[in-house]
Amino acid sequence: MKAFGKPEHRIIAEALGLMDRDFLTANQCWFGGGTAIVMKLGEYRRSLDLDFLCADASGYRELRTRASELGVRAFFPEPVEAVRDFQVDQYGLRTVVRLREQTIRFEVVREGRIDLRGHFDDDLGIPALVPADMFAEKLLANADRSQDRAVAYRDAFDLGMLVRAYRQIPTEALDKAQAAYGPDIHRKVIWVVDKLRDKDELRDAANILQMDVAAGTDAISALRAEATRLWPQVGKG
Repeated sequence: MKAFGKPEHRIIAEALGLMDRDFLTANQCWFGGGTAIVMKLGEYRRSLDLDFLCADASGYRELRTRASELGVRAFFPEPVEAVRDFQVDQYGLRTVVRLREQTIRFEVVREGRIDLRGHFDDDLGIPALVPADMFAEKLLANADRSQDRAVAYRDAFDLGMLVRAYRQIPTEALDKAQAAYGPDIHRKVIWVVDKLRDKDELRDAANILQMDVAAGTDAISALRAEATRLWPQVGKG
């Protein structure tokens, strides 16, 4: 596992290190979402959620059963504490845990829209989504909530940082996301990069996310360039 600079991310890394990697892998439960991307790509913003995803029916059944029977101990040993009981339903497992006085929202999402692939990620020290599926999940998330200002365009920033790291959106990721959501994928990417031409809007969002404004600007510029490559109509007007 790589070293992390932000104290809160070091605690997140400690929590990840306590998890049973074999149990997660056996049930195809992969670390993903914003915190995985943030920690993998240089801690460019603050993120304190632990989001795992499972697209396998039998795997999710086992995860759900263990959570119902053992609570937080299904996933974390001491000294991680449960702040509240699991909420368990068809969409996933959700709780809040505490480690070293830091509260962490923990969720396992039952992914029913796309298939997922994972591997052991050396940077994160945990089974995690492969990069193509990190892209795919962020494309879906951006389509779902890019127009919710309370989210502060975090999915667009994360997509931009992924593009900067991996140079372009993988065809596999785009195909998966578009198979699930159709043209709304490109419409929402185009919408958000246009919205964030407003420097005040971008600055305010970066501040909410505790992200350097220059890093945020670079991320959106990278996403805008990639959108122009994929969908040339974004550059018109």
